Amino acid sequence: WIFANIIFTLLILLSDLTAASRTNVALSSKAIQSSLLWYRSKAEYAIDGNSDPEFGHESCSSTAEQANPWWRLELPGVYRVSEIQVTTRNMNMEWLDGTEILIGNSLGNNGNDNPRCAIFNHDPGCLTQTVKCWGMEGRFINFYKSSDQAVYLQLCEVKVYGGRNPVHHNMIIKGKAIQSSLLGYLGKAEHAIDGNSDPEFGHESCSSTAYQANPWWRLELPGVYRVSEIQVTNRNDNRKRLDGIEIHIGNSLGNNGNDNPRCAIINDDPGCLTQTVKCWGMEGRFINFYKSSDQADYLQLCEVKVYGGRNPVYHNMIIKG
Repeated sequence: WIFANIIFTLLILLSDLTAASRTNVALSSKAIQSSLLWYRSKAEYAIDGNSDPEFGHESCSSTAEQANPWWRLELPGVYRVSEIQVTTRNMNMEWLDGTEILIGNSLGNNGNDNPRCAIFNHDPGCLTQTVKCWGMEGRFINFYKSSDQAVYLQLCEVKVYGGRNPVHHNMIIKGKAIQSSLLGYLGKAEHAIDGNSDPEFGHESCSSTAYQANPWWRLELPGVYRVSEIQVTNRNDNRKRLDGIEIHIGNSLGNNGNDNPRCAIINDDPGCLTQTVKCWGMEGRFINFYKSSDQADYLQLCEVKVYGGRNPVYHNMIIKG
């Protein structure tokens, strides 16, 4: 009898959690965008509960025609986002192609430097699409069109599903390192994970690629982990070489792992050799440091420490009652 009651209670709790995860938290959030096309295209029209794809019905948001337009949703707290549903206009649907969906807690660059959940592209046969974000954590959700040419960013409805279930991790994770090239015997990839944070390159404590375009360094973890944070120690000279380095986390080796979702872009801090980057539980087996540049450069790291844990988020349990 006691065991039956425990099972019944657990089923009730699981049912409540599932119901909560299917609550559209966007309805209780605030929206803002980089510009306004006209008074009938306000940012909040994309979270008014009306999925009407007809722009003239005052149900869609729209920026003005501009370079790098963005639309941002501020959630009522820090959430783990499981999925996002996006309804496009019933015409000019291709305007959303290449739009990045970013999730995080930073307002740097208006929130557009936060980790990427996905790149959105329209489906000609489907006005409403679902994007999986697999528990990415954050308070801000940005739709961002990276374009030097002036374009519009238009959304007819955005629905966000998730829950306030933080994951706490503090275990350091070991792995294997590889890089796109080698400067010399002093700059081996594994020197960045040898436990030695000495920032003096000549002491054989730092990794370095050769002088090349688009250099990268990759850490292969011993399994799929939820990464809470990454600590990076820079060289004590030539420090600006880390400026603009992207950190990517995921399970794909496409483009050597450099197409995985982005956790952050790091820049040198003149007052601090070691920096901490929050990745808020992003999941993956591969962690890439990537310098996207057609101009030749070095990628050098003196120590990389990765903290996280193997606590997966389950999305496939069916509950019956």
